[in-house]
Amino acid sequence: MQKPHLTLDTETELLDQLRAYTALDNPIRLRAYILIHDAPGLPFREIVKDLGVESGLLAYHVAVLKAANVIQVDYQRSGRETTAYRLTKRGEEIYTAMFRKRRAHPRRSRVEARHSTPAR
Repeated sequence: MQKPHLTLDTETELLDQLRAYTALDNPIRLRAYILIHDAPGLPFREIVKDLGVESGLLAYHVAVLKAANVIQVDYQRSGRETTAYRLTKRGEEIYTAMFRKRRAHPRRSRVEARHSTPAR
């Protein structure tokens, strides 16, 4: 039986994919990942509220997702909000592969609702 031939590029790609999938192998991280997909730009404290977890615990899990290159954080200032989370290109690719038939959750984030101006 022949061993599969892996080049450095394919091995690196495979390891990156495995890191990403391993990072999503936790219920809190998976829920945060899906929430960030469904409401890009969501601030940290909104994720804490939506998931109902302690901020320190979420900070750990967000760091794991960020290290696996599935989410990115943008630092912004809009009132008290200073962070906004969204999926990276890798995160979007993995989301598509995992949830081909899933539609984004129809709810708008509380942040979007709060910052939008009502129609007159």
